[in-house]
Amino acid sequence: MASMEDALRDIAAWPAYSPTPLIDLSGLATQLGVSAIWYKNEGERFDVRSFKPMGGAYAVSQVIARAAARETGVTPSSRDLFGEASRRIAADITVACVTDGNHGRAVAWAAHQFGCKAVVFMANNVTAEREAAIEALGARVVRSDENHDETGRDLKRQAHAAGWAIISEGANATEPQIAYDTIIGYGALFLEAASQLGRDIPTHVFVQTGVGGFAAAAAAMLRQKWPEDLPQLITVEADNADCVLRSVETGERVSVLGSLDTIMAGLAAGEVSDHAWAVLKHGANACMAIPDDAAVSTMRLLAGGAYGDPPISAGESGVAGLAGAIVALSDDGIRDQLGLDDQSRILTIGTEGVTDASIYRELVG
Repeated sequence: MASMEDALRDIAAWPAYSPTPLIDLSGLATQLGVSAIWYKNEGERFDVRSFKPMGGAYAVSQVIARAAARETGVTPSSRDLFGEASRRIAADITVACVTDGNHGRAVAWAAHQFGCKAVVFMANNVTAEREAAIEALGARVVRSDENHDETGRDLKRQAHAAGWAIISEGANATEPQIAYDTIIGYGALFLEAASQLGRDIPTHVFVQTGVGGFAAAAAAMLRQKWPEDLPQLITVEADNADCVLRSVETGERVSVLGSLDTIMAGLAAGEVSDHAWAVLKHGANACMAIPDDAAVSTMRLLAGGAYGDPPISAGESGVAGLAGAIVALSDDGIRDQLGLDDQSRILTIGTEGVTDASIYRELVG
């Protein structure tokens, strides 16, 4: 079974791969009274402008690699997947997913790269601009009037009948291996960050959380990479889609019902995946939920290059981890609970850039 190291090695062989930048927000760190704040800017990941190719696109590549191995008896290399022989096999494969924007774009991008077909189900909160970006990659879009979780159930019924491979980090995945591949692909991103940090080990990692796979990958990587100096992992959710926080509070998976309406569309999930929950129920040190205005103020802070830091254009969901860190550092009670002080070193992941320009202009200007 592939590891996070294997996933990073495969992804690094893709054309146009380069590590996304790890930005030192030293001015903000000084302002908030900590030693360091790092922001890994996934807005520059391939042509997708989010972290999602590390998970969803990697999972698509593995679906095709397994199909090729079954047909030819030889597992293609990562580079071979872009060749004509693999593309002929991929042409008979349809991958599908449900999305709030970024995951669907990554799956559509992967289908375009590797030569398979893609069907993307979109929840009711996804904007027309994000829909257009997915269609531009050749995917077929199916619109829903339901929230993310209900749309996922619709997808599962149709995919089962049609024989599509569902790309998901949760139980919706057609086979457990797909969910595993998605999560270890996310883990590869954290390994990339660890390499960039070198000898600097974070004391706290704030990670935004939808259905939980990204945070689960963080938990796994932290325990693997720094077992003796294990950083604290803090999950950050939208305050009306806080399924991880509620689940940790009660000790069992809790579903959040309703519209799940938030500008942080990538976090609008009401159910933590079973795979992520198995890790997070023990691997998360703390959970928090933030309001939309915390994300907006963080987008503006980054855009303006506050405190002498470099300006960064970041999307609503992309800033949630950093926004959570700012909320925590601005509250003496939370600082004490999390052991945040002038020696703390904080890692955050900017999981998306500007994926909807009209929303960005409305919120930031």
